[in-house]
Amino acid sequence: MKKLYDRIVNIVKHFGDDPDANIAPYSIYTDTLEQYKVANKKIKIDNKPFRLSGLLHILTNKISNNLKRHQHKLHYDIDKKVARYVVGDNDYIEQILKPLLDQLIILNSNSRIVLGISKEENKFIIFDLYNPDAVLPRSLYKILKNKKTSEEKHVGVQNLFIKIKNIAQAMGGSLDVRCSAWNGTHFIFKLPYIEDKNARSNKYRLKNILSGKRALLIGNTKYETDKVEDILKSFEVHTESITLEEFNAKKPNLDKYLLVVLSSSDFSSKYINFFKTLQQNKKNSFKLITMHDLFEEESKVAMAKSFADAELYCPIIIGDVEEILYQIFILNSKAVKGVSNKKAFNPTRFVIKGEKSPEKKDMERFRGAHIAVAEDSKIDQRILRHILDIEGVRVFIVSNGKELIELLEKEEIDMVFTDVNMPVMDGLTATKKIRSNPKWKNLPIISISSMSFGHEIQAMEVAGMDAAIPKPISARNIYTALEKYLKVSPATQIKHIKRKEKQKTDLSDYKGNTAILNVKKGIAETESKLAYMELLSETMETLEDSEEEFKKLIFRGEYTALKAFVRSMVRLYGNIHATEMAEMFEEIMLYLSTNGSKKHLPDYIILYIKNKKRLQREIGAYRSYISEVWLEAV
Repeated sequence: MKKLYDRIVNIVKHFGDDPDANIAPYSIYTDTLEQYKVANKKIKIDNKPFRLSGLLHILTNKISNNLKRHQHKLHYDIDKKVARYVVGDNDYIEQILKPLLDQLIILNSNSRIVLGISKEENKFIIFDLYNPDAVLPRSLYKILKNKKTSEEKHVGVQNLFIKIKNIAQAMGGSLDVRCSAWNGTHFIFKLPYIEDKNARSNKYRLKNILSGKRALLIGNTKYETDKVEDILKSFEVHTESITLEEFNAKKPNLDKYLLVVLSSSDFSSKYINFFKTLQQNKKNSFKLITMHDLFEEESKVAMAKSFADAELYCPIIIGDVEEILYQIFILNSKAVKGVSNKKAFNPTRFVIKGEKSPEKKDMERFRGAHIAVAEDSKIDQRILRHILDIEGVRVFIVSNGKELIELLEKEEIDMVFTDVNMPVMDGLTATKKIRSNPKWKNLPIISISSMSFGHEIQAMEVAGMDAAIPKPISARNIYTALEKYLKVSPATQIKHIKRKEKQKTDLSDYKGNTAILNVKKGIAETESKLAYMELLSETMETLEDSEEEFKKLIFRGEYTALKAFVRSMVRLYGNIHATEMAEMFEEIMLYLSTNGSKKHLPDYIILYIKNKKRLQREIGAYRSYISEVWLEAV
């Protein structure tokens, strides 16, 4: 077992050290399990409605530094037929789109990267990611098209492509690559289309208000002008566009327009005063929308807030346009993000940056607290649950803002961690609702989000959040947030200590059959009783039908695939310290490597079934012990 663990640690070291050493062991084991699930298409797909613009904002944030480094422009080209909400597993969709975009970005510089999203009838939703001005190296293209065996310099890209292709196929979709000198490089990711039955769009309500009205677009780039025009036409708005020079020369009468769209890159005091004066004249009824570039200067973004009715941020997304039109024409309110009357906003002070990696004793000061986590990502739920796995702390996990508010009505909660982009109700909306109730006025609410642009962070503060933690989630940032915002009363601490004293035994005293399952080692290496129990359950659930796969490979004589299967079993059973199982598969590996005859392989099928039953009984005994001894104390 020690050798196996050392091998896994070396793999992790090869990819770089985890800044949070205290969560690294758990990450090692779950990553190994995830790799097996992906390779064997055993991942669980959680199809649910999510806001498409939310996913695209997360992607924009995650690739923005890479875009900036290579001086690219990013465009989203979303077909009007694609609804604002899409049904699918947004976690896995993001895991596919992000590495493909990164690969397109590094092919060249000073070009544009496009993510096109369209619908093929009501059968498929298609993500077409492309760089029109760059082609993959010929050798790599052939490898990705399965026309050539791998080369050492391309192994990393090939393995990543295989991984995300497996995820796409597990979702019932497909992934392809196309490449030509005249059409650039395209990655085509296709998913089965699932209709959103709840029809969350306000498009038809807006059409009734906007149909036949006029909009003027001033001084935007042709690509963005075309994109905004196309979106506004879907609401039956008539559009016109002029350059800034034409606007200066003609000074057109703006009374006939319902909307005026102006690029913030063209801002100057002259234009700001001009539009301020127009808007102060009550006869003018047009709404002014400012459009900001992806890397717009914060000073120009700030200028817009003094006079704009709404803001759009490039790349332009139909969901964002619908949202701001809904705000200004149905709710009759401003849709300017991040307007704050409280104080001058400094994003760097609002974002938590922890310096200390906490030890177990540091976290014990929060015993007795009730912490709520609102997060729709299963991966991030798992990470947060592990970091907050503090003896005496009770963690409540919900998947959206609506469930968070329902939880607050039922339970006494001391602190909230919430994602921003979630289905049903997002974190900003939930926070506004929470703050509107006086009894939750002082409840600490910390955002955990991939959103990192200044205006996005300011929107969190305006909604009523106390601070923000960036993703990926780290134990040091969570600890700093707890230290700063979580107040646990002495009475709560005393109550926890008394409850602890009532316990007759401790889990570390569990006496099981270590020849079958070494619980003590498992807890020591995952550094958490909860994490180890989760890993046990998830591993056994994943390997539920593994004996059937084992039997099939043996009787079909597929020995190459059998070797790969056996290697996986050694890793996975080694992960959970199922000693007997790991040793059995190591023995099978040796048998396959050294014995020409395979006649005794069927004997291992019977042995596997027998050992698996013994392991399941041992896990059942351990689970019962936890129920009696540990869960009561938590």
